[in-house]
Amino acid sequence: MAEYREPNIRARQLGDRLLQRMAEKGWGVREMSRRLEMSAQWVSAVTRGRARPDPVNLARLLTVLGVRGAEYHELMALGDEMRKPGLLERSENIGTLIGLEEHADAIAVFQANVVPGLLQTGDYARNLAIEMGNQPDPDKLDEHIFARLSRQAILARPHVRFRFFLHEFVLLLPVGSAEVMTGQLRQVLRVSAQQNTTIRIVPARLGGHAASAGHFQMMESGSYQPVVCIESEMTSLYLEEPQEIKAYRNVLRGLEARALDEANSRQLIADLIGGADAR
Repeated sequence: MAEYREPNIRARQLGDRLLQRMAEKGWGVREMSRRLEMSAQWVSAVTRGRARPDPVNLARLLTVLGVRGAEYHELMALGDEMRKPGLLERSENIGTLIGLEEHADAIAVFQANVVPGLLQTGDYARNLAIEMGNQPDPDKLDEHIFARLSRQAILARPHVRFRFFLHEFVLLLPVGSAEVMTGQLRQVLRVSAQQNTTIRIVPARLGGHAASAGHFQMMESGSYQPVVCIESEMTSLYLEEPQEIKAYRNVLRGLEARALDEANSRQLIADLIGGADAR
């Protein structure tokens, strides 16, 4: 009937989609169980990503929920792929990233060249998208920026711990006008004052460092295994195998050892703001 396991990304995606469909009908686990004539334990395990349903029972579940057409085939394929760890998808589909962030208890980010999306101002995000040649259509650009910036709501959650490691180049690489950059630096400085957030700078004078291979974001939760996200221009790669997570934990330990402490990092940012104001 079902293969029980620790939930991976695909299992969570399927579970979330099923819960959405159940919510639309006003059904809870018990009602779904009654209609399927399956145990509530089984329904709960599938919707929490902890069980891989066999194709026959997944088809029954989707049929009872009224799922048809392309969505039916999409979710059946997702159920078939649930054994596969990790995920590669188009960067424009940020639903996976948002879902992982929503469930996270701790988020660690390294960026080498640009301000992380969770810290960006609207002006910075807009200029960055234009300078990178992304989303030339004004309407799509607005949608892109709104979707990206809406993620920042999680910064207000006091129970989530945030760690940002920014290479010094992030602060020095001009994006947009001088006013846009100054506004962005002020935003970074403001967020660094939050009790649940640490922002540390990796100084350029140190040369190579543990994260020289590039940017990444690790999300950890008490409910799920950790996931690392690596975004590029066209795709987002999600890693969750134990050896992959171990490698990025080692990178984070290396950054902890090399980066400036919080106080010196804030001072460096403040000095850059002061220098910009003096010009």
